[in-house]
Amino acid sequence: MRAVRRTISMPASLASRLDREAKRRRTSFSALVAELVERAPGELQYAGIIHDDPDLSLRIAEVLSRLAE
Repeated sequence: MRAVRRTISMPASLASRLDREAKRRRTSFSALVAELVERAPGELQYAGIIHDDPDLSLRIAEVLSRLAE
């Protein structure tokens, strides 16, 4: 398996929980996150549902209002 390095942001409380669990399992934080993601059932719920411009995150309210029309 080829590893790819990524940076993610999460709430500090979640990071602390993951740190504790990784220590309890005697594994790395990254290995724990990878394991949890791989165990997640199915696909990401909303992935690919909206195809719009790259600035979607800045205009989400506008885009969602168009979907309601």
